[in-house]
Amino acid sequence: MSKAGHQGLFAFDGETFHHHFQETPELDHVNWFEKIGLPSAGPEYDALLRGKVWEDLDTDQVFVGFYGTAFLSNRRYEQIVKTFGVDEERLVEKMLTEAY
Repeated sequence: MSKAGHQGLFAFDGETFHHHFQETPELDHVNWFEKIGLPSAGPEYDALLRGKVWEDLDTDQVFVGFYGTAFLSNRRYEQIVKTFGVDEERLVEKMLTEAY
């Protein structure tokens, strides 16, 4: 990541990539989706591939966590890395199961 550290939320609605930078967790996916017009509840919400990017200063790692898939395709991975400016040497991918 850059020195400033880009963190935030992302989602894929079909082939459309949405992202939101945030330095603090002021928004969760439900609130963010309501603002941008994506489904914020129900099966349509559950079907969206969505996730977050965050930096753990204690471990010096950057996490890309996601819901809706067991892994990210190369194309989607590259979009996230490029958009959020992630240093791939510090990157850890993580399928998320807990709500946030």
